[in-house]
Amino acid sequence: MNRFIVYYFSLTLLIGSLAYTPWVLASYSMFPSNLIFIFVVVGGVSPTIAALMVTKLEIGKGGVEYLFGQFGRRRFSKLWFLVAVLVPLLFAICAVLLWTIAGGTYSMGLLGLIEFPPILITNLLMNIWEEIGWRGYALPALQREHNPLISSLIVGIFWALWHWPHFAVKDSIMMINYHNFLWFTIFTLLYSISYTWLYNSTKGSLFTVSLYHAATNTSNTILFVKANIAKSVFPFYFLIVVIFTLIIIFVKHSNIKKPT
Repeated sequence: MNRFIVYYFSLTLLIGSLAYTPWVLASYSMFPSNLIFIFVVVGGVSPTIAALMVTKLEIGKGGVEYLFGQFGRRRFSKLWFLVAVLVPLLFAICAVLLWTIAGGTYSMGLLGLIEFPPILITNLLMNIWEEIGWRGYALPALQREHNPLISSLIVGIFWALWHWPHFAVKDSIMMINYHNFLWFTIFTLLYSISYTWLYNSTKGSLFTVSLYHAATNTSNTILFVKANIAKSVFPFYFLIVVIFTLIIIFVKHSNIKKPT
């Protein structure tokens, strides 16, 4: 692993941890809650901050163009945009169906999906700052030395570790929804593989993976969180992600060509 990717992961974890710590402390009444907003914002964009710093060091003036230029990749079918939105939604719907078959009661109707577009746009504006770092810098840097699967797992490990404050905060929603940090880490490692599949299939399109990230959070919010079943449905959701990941690895895309 080259020194620049080590710098990237180290900076992302450092900046993210420092920025999110006041939020964690505020949840235990150890820091003024009215001051945490700016810290949370910095924590959320820390993957981008680290990527900009490292690309400046590694590439020079072309670092910004390199990172943000990936949003303009065009040499792929635009149907992949539809895939990025519909696959996470299909995951969530299938998880709910399996949960109801197993005896769960689901009270929300499909009308709840009316909220999908505005929440998707909101999540896209938030999640894009993660993807500039994880898939915009870290993934292509790793794929210069490793195959897509190994690269996915390395990104997934640090992506999961970066989320530690979300589990340390008092009454953590993520702790409730994912049961514990270990299950979240395993889930993130698996899900990271589908991000790589999507990134490579679209010639390195950051917009597509950002849309995928946003669609995942939107689907989970509408179908799981709003219905108050996130914790109960998680085992079924996890199973679906495992199946999809195995399909990617063993059926078609384990050695997918890296984007150029």
